Amino acid sequence: MQADDPEYTESSAGEYARSYDTEDDALGHQRTGFLWTGAQDAGRSVRDFGEFHQFLTKPADASWQNLYCDAKNMRSTGADTAYDLVSSSPIPSLNSVSVPGFAKFDTSVPDIYRAEIWKKDFAKNGPSNLNMFWLSSDHTGGPANSPAQVADNDLATGRIVDTISHSKYWKDSAIFVVEDDSQAGLDHVDGHRAPIQIISPWAKHGTVDSRYYSQITMIRTIEQILGVHPMNQKDSAATPMASAFTKKPDYTPFTALPNRVPLTDGLKTPPACGVDTPAAQDPTAAAVPSTKVPAAQRELAAQWAGWKAKQRLTGPHAVPDFANPAQMNHFTWYETHGWSRPYPGEKKLYAPKDVPGAFIPSAENDG
Repeated sequence: MQADDPEYTESSAGEYARSYDTEDDALGHQRTGFLWTGAQDAGRSVRDFGEFHQFLTKPADASWQNLYCDAKNMRSTGADTAYDLVSSSPIPSLNSVSVPGFAKFDTSVPDIYRAEIWKKDFAKNGPSNLNMFWLSSDHTGGPANSPAQVADNDLATGRIVDTISHSKYWKDSAIFVVEDDSQAGLDHVDGHRAPIQIISPWAKHGTVDSRYYSQITMIRTIEQILGVHPMNQKDSAATPMASAFTKKPDYTPFTALPNRVPLTDGLKTPPACGVDTPAAQDPTAAAVPSTKVPAAQRELAAQWAGWKAKQRLTGPHAVPDFANPAQMNHFTWYETHGWSRPYPGEKKLYAPKDVPGAFIPSAENDG
């Protein structure tokens, strides 16, 4: 959002002794402004859906299960949501262009619910020149299990792309999808690498571009598309992602695929509208993995459940990245593999306090 970190954020990253930096702390804000203020300065319209928000109020009965059922009802009947969620930012310039009903980071809000809130706004107002989204279920740690939450995130993203690509706005659209927290998830190439998808009639289709790009080159590309002035020397010097685009557009729309993993998998309490059964509609859907914890691992799973409850993953006061990355990666792996497989490179399953690389404050200083 700023194409650079202030010195305060660089120095305090991981400690966050004063605050969770950028969203709610002016010391984490650059004097040169944000991507959305640059777009506004260039005369472009802006619409924000949850990005850079810090506060969320919602009714006591707005549980994941009830919001899941509400999303299904909105999708099938066209009704408005039955729940009054209000998401906001401490930054006035962002609140003035935000949709309050689109929830900020909170893994107890399904992403398919967020997608329905966006869809109603899109049908009423159309898109702005710059549209910013945060779909947070792929952080995992919510009421449903990890595979279900990633499926929820994928499905919501697919439905948003489906709606845009079947609209009159598709011919002028470019959608950038980037993963949050790439620095904490290793892959087979590099531990700092993250995937990005560019979805547009003007993007090269069926191509993997392995050129070196960064968050800042993506921001520079968006700035150039919208005619936005660079915010600092870093995005001014960044090379736009021109090689990912083509002069011959392909206007074929995208049709979202149904989820193959049940979105309600792992819930302790099923939704009133029933559990998700994708296999009933799609015989090719993936087999549902067992969510039953093996008897030998139940005590370990209980320790992880206790750890999870303290990580501020859900509710109005949820905080992204509050959980230690090494512990969160282990928890997601164990849950995804049914508490039956050690984390890659290790020979056994660990309790939260024993995870290699975990930072566990001592009793004397964790106040």
